Amino acid sequence: MTSRPTPSATPPPGSVFKPNEAAPARTYAELRGAGKEAFASDREAASELRTAIDQVDQVMQENAAALVRVVAHLALEGYEQFADLGCGKPLVGGDIRKLPDLADVAGGIQPGRLWFAMDCDELVATACRALLRGPGVKFVQGDLRHTAAVLDAMAAHLDLAKPVAVMLGAVIHYLDDHEAEQLMTALREHLVPASAVLVTSVTRTGHDPDMVARGKTAYERKHGVTIYIRTADEIAGLVDGFDIEEPGLVPKIDFLPGEQGSLPVREAPHFLMVLAKRPV
Repeated sequence: MTSRPTPSATPPPGSVFKPNEAAPARTYAELRGAGKEAFASDREAASELRTAIDQVDQVMQENAAALVRVVAHLALEGYEQFADLGCGKPLVGGDIRKLPDLADVAGGIQPGRLWFAMDCDELVATACRALLRGPGVKFVQGDLRHTAAVLDAMAAHLDLAKPVAVMLGAVIHYLDDHEAEQLMTALREHLVPASAVLVTSVTRTGHDPDMVARGKTAYERKHGVTIYIRTADEIAGLVDGFDIEEPGLVPKIDFLPGEQGSLPVREAPHFLMVLAKRPV
């Protein structure tokens, strides 16, 4: 019998620089229209995904826009501490929609905000250290599968005795069921009441199974990682123990659409999005 591998047995995506192999963060930048941030391997991966998944560029662009909307919403609600786990590469408005980076969105509303960012990707880490600067901002390179280290790094910058808004944008589908539950349990146990967790994730609910299979195969082949495509019920289950906020678990294009115009591409296979808060 083969034992279950420990998280350290397989390095997370992008943690080892391989220019000839697509990296999730760079492919994401390419699909957002920031091609200068991508290598030939990432552009090739993006091209395959466009063939496999209808309107995948719009899907990724709207994911980024939805995260901007939610961070602004939470900052307006009074949140002053944020943790962006799996933050990706800062694009400083260099994408096709010229979206601001999330730390700047929160800082424009809450000038005294504390912003903690973490990602495993080596090039993302270099970019974050160069671009995510200023009072109240800290980046740490880390693996979300090592939850104790994640919480220690958060606690070194944020006051975990006060509410924190945690962003898990397009990252939970890189974790298997055990890893995802471990991370969410740690957040549930260590965040104080009124803390918030935002999740966006790929889903197979409501989508053509053949398209889902094609997209999964193309992504995994090009990036050398496994994508865990969950049902809506499975994604909702990740926030058990939290109170789900309105409008519930919905396609991200429908999440706070009035706060920033969303793309009118309703038929695209949008990620599901849910905002949940720890009960007071």
